Amino acid sequence: MGQAGQLDALERAVEGTLAEGSFEFDDAEAVLRIEGSPVLTTTWFLSCGVVGVALLMAGAVLSLAGLPDEARWALAPGAGLLGCALGIVLLLRFTPVAALWSDVELRFAERAMVHRRKRVPFGELRPEHLVWKNGWFFRRLYVRHPSLRKQLAGFFGSEERQAAEFRRRLWELIAAPELADAPGDGGLTPVQRWIIAAGAPYGAINGFLVDRLGTAPGESAKAADRRTAHELLQDPWGAYDLEQLLGAVNWLVQDGHRADFARDARLAARPPAAQEEYGTLLREVDALIARDDLEPPFVERLIELVRLRYGDEGGSYARLVPRLLRDEPGADVSEEGAELAQFLHQLFNDRNHASEELHRLRVLADPALRANVERFLIWDYGRALMLYRWGHMVGWLTEEYCWERMLPLAIDIQRRYSSWRDMATCYLQGRLLWSGGGGKAQAEYERLVENLLTEPRSPWNALPWDLPLTRDWA
Repeated sequence: MGQAGQLDALERAVEGTLAEGSFEFDDAEAVLRIEGSPVLTTTWFLSCGVVGVALLMAGAVLSLAGLPDEARWALAPGAGLLGCALGIVLLLRFTPVAALWSDVELRFAERAMVHRRKRVPFGELRPEHLVWKNGWFFRRLYVRHPSLRKQLAGFFGSEERQAAEFRRRLWELIAAPELADAPGDGGLTPVQRWIIAAGAPYGAINGFLVDRLGTAPGESAKAADRRTAHELLQDPWGAYDLEQLLGAVNWLVQDGHRADFARDARLAARPPAAQEEYGTLLREVDALIARDDLEPPFVERLIELVRLRYGDEGGSYARLVPRLLRDEPGADVSEEGAELAQFLHQLFNDRNHASEELHRLRVLADPALRANVERFLIWDYGRALMLYRWGHMVGWLTEEYCWERMLPLAIDIQRRYSSWRDMATCYLQGRLLWSGGGGKAQAEYERLVENLLTEPRSPWNALPWDLPLTRDWA
């Protein structure tokens, strides 16, 4: 279902309910505005009205019982509360006071939920962030994200079915990838579209359109994309300038995480006793690093860990450990030195690396997955393609530079896989190994990839896998 159909379904879900009329879609800006004030004002109105009526009735009973003094204590507040309820109605009806409540906006061009200055990309939202709070009269739906806590809509208790349908429809709008209603092809040629499509999962999961090299259309969307691209280049990629960006890309293309995957696959193929010995020593060394206990016994244990890790070649790697720890010039020049330096960097600087590597060894106990480990190039190349895009968005790289360097990566991807689905399967497996267990984000990646595979307007369905990848742009 396209965006227009989803919006129609959302509108139908609230027909005749308290939430009806709380939504406005601006087609020109592709923004859905959700007004959360009606349920709040209705709560005040009902609360004041119910309590006021109860007090007036109590006052009437007391008056009939011959207790006029006590009756006044009930009649006066009751009349005041009813007057307050009437005042609320009049204010809402004849003044712009309702506009004081800021709307929550779903900005589809930016792929973000926005309230005032708070912005949450759709990719950060999960179903559990849409939560219900039940009261005496209403069920209220809130978005509860670390960056944004705001009421979205309210329903009477008798509208439970409509409330559940509304939440489901709203999540469909948030979860649908931007490609479903992407505006055209971004002016790209078929080959350029194929190149962007090869990196679509990493782009879409971070809230970027997958029909263009640069930013989304619209000034606010462009600014948001540039800002997000800068943030992502700096963290997690540590790229604060062009040189660091190109260094990250070169590492992904030449080695990437697939080098670790291949090493872990060889470790996982060893006898159980050898794996247990390696795991015990890895946990021991990791604990010493965590305690900053780096006295000479630590170095001995680290050397033994390296010897075990690299098997038959362990001796040559182990001899490099003292030189790398002393940061001697040239220690990381050789292929072994560079690989070992990367391992030590991860071990010392990533507190999760040891636990994630142990998880990878458990996952790679599956012979079928282990046999496929040489095909995880897409996990590295897919992210390299997106790094080029981000470099262009922040103004470090020209379009021509990006296309010239992205095309060979796309050709290599096409040569190694048989279809978009084959590529996607390897991408998800690579992500599972990289993450050390998948985490909650793995399900989000799987959902997004499935949408890319099934959505009719997805570039994966619009472009044949075997499209000849030769330059077709001026």
